[in-house]
Amino acid sequence: MARYSTISVPQELHDELQNMVKKKPELGYSSIAEFCKEAIRVHVSNIRAERREAFIQQLNLPNLFRNIELLSQTKGGEYRQIFENLMGCAFFISPDGKIVNCNNEIADHLGYAGKGELMEKDISVLFADINKMDEMMMYVAENGFVRNYEIKLIRKDGKPLDFLLSIGTVKENGKIKGYVGTGEDITFRKMVEARLKRERDMYSYIINEMYDAIIVFQDGKIKFAGGQCKSLGYGPEEIVGMKVLDLIASEDRKRAIETTRKRMSGEDVPAIQRYKIISKDGEVREVETSTKIIEYEGRPASLSVVRIAASPAKRG
Repeated sequence: MARYSTISVPQELHDELQNMVKKKPELGYSSIAEFCKEAIRVHVSNIRAERREAFIQQLNLPNLFRNIELLSQTKGGEYRQIFENLMGCAFFISPDGKIVNCNNEIADHLGYAGKGELMEKDISVLFADINKMDEMMMYVAENGFVRNYEIKLIRKDGKPLDFLLSIGTVKENGKIKGYVGTGEDITFRKMVEARLKRERDMYSYIINEMYDAIIVFQDGKIKFAGGQCKSLGYGPEEIVGMKVLDLIASEDRKRAIETTRKRMSGEDVPAIQRYKIISKDGEVREVETSTKIIEYEGRPASLSVVRIAASPAKRG
């Protein structure tokens, strides 16, 4: 049995993984170490797949699948060798839903000792949701193929995995002789995407709660806007392309121009400034801005976060 050395992860990631393991037992991880081991396995598997990618790209897969349509051809010879070494998971299903052949890659991903454990089993043992499986296979039967269909498979130990499946029919004289498919395990990718989404949602919440708007302007024009922009009365998409000075009350425009000039030239200027702005409905509102110089599209630009500083007053 292979032995694993100690796995070190940053404390922040350790705490998040520990929380996930405790709160989501349905994922099937009993410890952080178990999760990390599987992550390493997936990573190594991806590296192995990348090494074979150049070879696979040279194959004419539709013709190859037709060549392996006969059971005798999938059990031996050169076609079997190609089938076994297809990038990612591969399987061949009979018309009645039995697993006629598969490669060891799919057996490994689903926690089986080898492909022998899957041979002649009903394909339903691989799926977490039989109704979803039936829906997918019905689509394949009616349309001939499906590509990158996202669905949950299930490991031997009961843990669900996210997969992208591509499945096509194999026909002889117009009659379906079986189904051939390939799959990619995207479980780890989905977890990373979920984490990034949580972070984006958190940042959006912070921005909306702490700031009214975030604006990037360059050469006097607004290039990007985010947040609720309540103080301006415009939607973020409405002010992109507008001149910054068109939003600033006349009495503060000269100061805004001079402050921006000094900041762009590297002079010491307080980051926080107060300006009177003109909202979409004509009201004058006082806001507080915190600005710094950034690079935007390869050139210097100003990034300003805006907070409402006072109640609106009618412009007189």
